[in-house]
Amino acid sequence: MKRRNIILLVVFMTISVIGIRMMQVRLRKNDIALRNQQFYYTINQVLYAVTAKAQNQEFDRFYKVFRDSENSGKKNGIYEFVYKKENKNNKEVFAYKHLVLEKDVNLKFPNSEKQFDSVLGKISFSKSKSIFYNQKKNPHESGLDKGVFTGVDNRYLESMFLDISVIEPIYKRVSKDSLKSWIQKELFKRGIDYKYQFAILNDGIITKVRTKHFKLNDSKLKYYKFRIFPDKTGLTNYELVLAFNKDELFKHESLRIQFLSDLLMFVILLIYILTIYFIIRQKKISQMKTDFINNMTHEFKTPIATINLITDAMKSPRVISDENQIKNYISMLKQENKRMLSQVESVLSLAVFDKIDQKIERHRVDVHEILEVAVQHISLIVQDRGGTIKTDLAASKTEVMADEILLTNVFVNILDNAVKYSKEKPEISVRTYNDDKNHLVVEISDKGIGMSKTVQKKIFNKFYRASAGNIHNVKGHGLGLSYVHKVLDSFDAKISVKSVKDVGSTFIVVFPIVES
Repeated sequence: MKRRNIILLVVFMTISVIGIRMMQVRLRKNDIALRNQQFYYTINQVLYAVTAKAQNQEFDRFYKVFRDSENSGKKNGIYEFVYKKENKNNKEVFAYKHLVLEKDVNLKFPNSEKQFDSVLGKISFSKSKSIFYNQKKNPHESGLDKGVFTGVDNRYLESMFLDISVIEPIYKRVSKDSLKSWIQKELFKRGIDYKYQFAILNDGIITKVRTKHFKLNDSKLKYYKFRIFPDKTGLTNYELVLAFNKDELFKHESLRIQFLSDLLMFVILLIYILTIYFIIRQKKISQMKTDFINNMTHEFKTPIATINLITDAMKSPRVISDENQIKNYISMLKQENKRMLSQVESVLSLAVFDKIDQKIERHRVDVHEILEVAVQHISLIVQDRGGTIKTDLAASKTEVMADEILLTNVFVNILDNAVKYSKEKPEISVRTYNDDKNHLVVEISDKGIGMSKTVQKKIFNKFYRASAGNIHNVKGHGLGLSYVHKVLDSFDAKISVKSVKDVGSTFIVVFPIVES
């Protein structure tokens, strides 16, 4: 995939993720708004049910007092006080009345018509003269005395009830405990378990019927109001108010929805990041494989070049006449041919290492002997370039558990890299010693182009090659050090590198020693 296409993919996927997130926020807001609306309707149903119970309870109490009064035979009864006010100029008469359930009531009449309107209530007017007086309602012509109520009787009782109830203080009309019990039952019936406060307001002022911690105009609370105890006209100064903490409303539902939403968003974001990562990684691998295909054949030039040098040398009359030298060159030809075959096998072996946990047959080998063979493989190329290769095999314990051919390939690969990444005249040194931890340490150093810290972290990755300007300046397929790392790991050996840019590199291999 081209770089431009990857950038476009990143842009479109980023826009998609942002769009999904914005939709989640919008849907969450809509969900909260819908829940608030549903909660508003539910609380109104609660308040309606509670106010209805309060009003019914008050009427039942009034009815009980009335029945007790009628059945006891006492003189106490329902009294209707009527007051007449007559305008003599136009002969207009106004009547005011008030009902009470007590015999010896001390009724003080107001001094102005306005006060009459508010305290007693204007009920009628007439153009003719009428007689007004204090009159006790006599129920003998109705069914009140028999406990049988007709529609007229009920309306009469309700009318008396509304006249009497409005003069009672609110705390006598309904108790705080009754309201609390009704509210609790109605909320439980509808599955609402939020903490709440309540109060009855009179013209916006808190009355005695309230919970202890009820407050008005608190920004942390959400208030729901419903009128209670309406008069004959349907109007009332009283409101029943329920207050809930805003932070607690839908807290559990919101947290659950938010958690699920954020979890899905995290999964989408993770998939997005992984997709981009794998695309970029695949692009790098694809580029590395392309370099591998372009350079793999060049990797075989080293043994081929050595073979060419040997064959050219063998044409010399001086060499032809020297039987020992011919034998020596033939032996070297076999070694180079064997090495070229090993290069092919290393590529195939690496593929095997990637697919299965290959069990290599290990046996006791002498590292010094293997190093001498590896140095001999590379010495002709070093000499041809006018370089030098020095050995200092000072270790006393040199036997390890390994495979001879694979370990030879390991050292040849490291030495070959030292030649490739050296300047015109390679200067290579091979050193061995035993450390304090009873390990065999092999150090292969060069004075080549060196590596940066970034390159040092990647050189053991498959297909990775540090380029020197043009990547084809140094030939190779990028499998050598990856193969070296895997083989040494199978031998329980460790490899590391120390390098300074433009100074040189040192590869350090540490083997566990086999005790005699």
